[in-house]
Amino acid sequence: MVGMDNLMTIGAFALETSLTVAALRHYDDVDVLKPAAVDPATGYRRYRADQVRQAKLICALRAVDLPVDEIRDVLEADDDRFLHQALERHRRRLDDRAAAVARMTADLEEYLEKGLPMPALKGCRPVQVKLQAADPAFYERVFGVKYDESISSFQFGTYGTESFFLVTTSGEGTGYLVDDLEVVHRRAVEAGAREIEPPTLYPGMPRRSVVADPSGNRVFLYQG
Repeated sequence: MVGMDNLMTIGAFALETSLTVAALRHYDDVDVLKPAAVDPATGYRRYRADQVRQAKLICALRAVDLPVDEIRDVLEADDDRFLHQALERHRRRLDDRAAAVARMTADLEEYLEKGLPMPALKGCRPVQVKLQAADPAFYERVFGVKYDESISSFQFGTYGTESFFLVTTSGEGTGYLVDDLEVVHRRAVEAGAREIEPPTLYPGMPRRSVVADPSGNRVFLYQG
């Protein structure tokens, strides 16, 4: 067992590494940075001096928002090439996120200048296709379209306009924008569809329901 007298307290280690005590406790809990020893009587955590470098690496990687799970993989690999590959993947994610934010900012500027476009919906129209895609980057490379990881979709056009359409890379089925969700949902069930999800409101999304047509294809209905 490591002698407690030769170890740093969690407070001293926090000062040395620029990580907070709360962060160190969290990284212990998620098996990213375990203390060298824990006092069985008090539960106090203590660290070795040679763990400072690892802690500073964690601090630097979290500063660029690398996910904790990937930081754990980097530390376990302890390999410069693996680290470089992880950072390259994360840079592509950040580039995609920045592009998505830029698109939203451009839409917001248009809303501020011209008002929010919400044309009256007549009937229904398709606005979404869902498909299983293990590698969305394939579509980026081939077709030059940007993938929005936050909604697992390629977005075409601006929401609220006739140009809006999503290709979603999770699940299967099609999505339709309808003028009265309850009416269309009930009509689908009466026509032989199986209800999977009743009309439901989710935070940040229009009301939706999900049914399976008689052939088992999923149909997502969205309130226009």
